[in-house]
Amino acid sequence: MGQAKNKQRENFSTPLIDEWEADDCINFAIALARLTGWLLHVDWWVTDPTEDISENEMKPLRVYVADNRDGIFDVRGVKTIAEFNQSTIIRLAKKKGLGFGGVRTRFYTEAMLATLPLRSLPNEDKISKAVEVINSHPLYLNAIPSKPQSRIPAYDAARYTFGRCVAYAEAICELIGLQPVAIMGKRFAPLYEGTKRSADGYFHSIVVHPNGMGEDAWGIAPIEDIAGRFGAIEFEISANVHQEVVKNYNRTSSENYEAELKIARELVAQYRLDA
Repeated sequence: MGQAKNKQRENFSTPLIDEWEADDCINFAIALARLTGWLLHVDWWVTDPTEDISENEMKPLRVYVADNRDGIFDVRGVKTIAEFNQSTIIRLAKKKGLGFGGVRTRFYTEAMLATLPLRSLPNEDKISKAVEVINSHPLYLNAIPSKPQSRIPAYDAARYTFGRCVAYAEAICELIGLQPVAIMGKRFAPLYEGTKRSADGYFHSIVVHPNGMGEDAWGIAPIEDIAGRFGAIEFEISANVHQEVVKNYNRTSSENYEAELKIARELVAQYRLDA
């Protein structure tokens, strides 16, 4: 009985959920992102998931908040990615009758949402109301893990997690003097077999502290925890492999790499050195 009452207090009322879902949950998501610091996402429906297309060619399904692992925070509760896809995203695609296709997930800043071809734009009054409602549901908020101690905004931390981590590790090395290393996965959890990696298993760069802790744009954590975000169960670290990755970037896309390194230095100077 006690668990049932707690679950009831954690959940939002059906009329509120209906109201938020009528706007694809954009106002709820912005309110929750402001309260938690976590990352805003949009799931889009695309006719060909293999094509790299703009948002103007996609159909929006849902705006929501997610952490840097597999946690999804939505009007219908705190779920894993797999649970959210099954209970919400697939249901929405069927309800809208979108036909053959797939889902494309992208993350954004709050300001970016107002520029996207969404069905509804952010409404400050509705966002403020959502903030009040969420704050009145402490069980819901307490079920959401705290954002790591990194002061870097979630959007920037995410950018320097997926594909730009090399530049961030190098910026930390230059400005703070910590050793950058590559993480190579040797075995992955079943749901993470698709983690993007090179032939030698490389998937992420970090820096290592003298006490053995790792650090990337999300902050300082045990290296096994960082590797675990990508689903790596067994892994190795290598400074030499990291340097090979840096050389490869300089050889194949030096302008892009230098531009990302410049931004990474600015982020470290603004949020890391002033911490």
